[in-house]
Amino acid sequence: MIGKTKNKSLTFEELFNKQAANQSKMLEEGMYDAFKSLGTFKVPTDDVRLMSYHIQQLMSEIGEILDADKRWKNFRNQKYDESAKLEEIADCFIVMMNVTMFSGFNGVQLVEAIENKLNEVSERIGA
Repeated sequence: MIGKTKNKSLTFEELFNKQAANQSKMLEEGMYDAFKSLGTFKVPTDDVRLMSYHIQQLMSEIGEILDADKRWKNFRNQKYDESAKLEEIADCFIVMMNVTMFSGFNGVQLVEAIENKLNEVSERIGA
């Protein structure tokens, strides 16, 4: 079901806030085994342990993208699962939201940083 959504599209900030709510609930319910002693705190928050955890998770998710599309490996490998690849790319974006929120930044700050970086690149290449 690539390219089709069941609901109206959310803004990036709405997606970020939805994921922040998911993370808050997961922390409240002790779903992170290694972080059960953290207690309750507001997300986003600057917690280097949770930020590092999600960076490590991102490495795994990137590997899953490569596993869904093995055409990069060599000319003989034709494995390509389009829907799995898109799902893994989405996972990477979600994990990057977690990295952002556990670095103490909110969705507005992330959107502004992305926009600033895109503008900088556009100026550099004359686009």
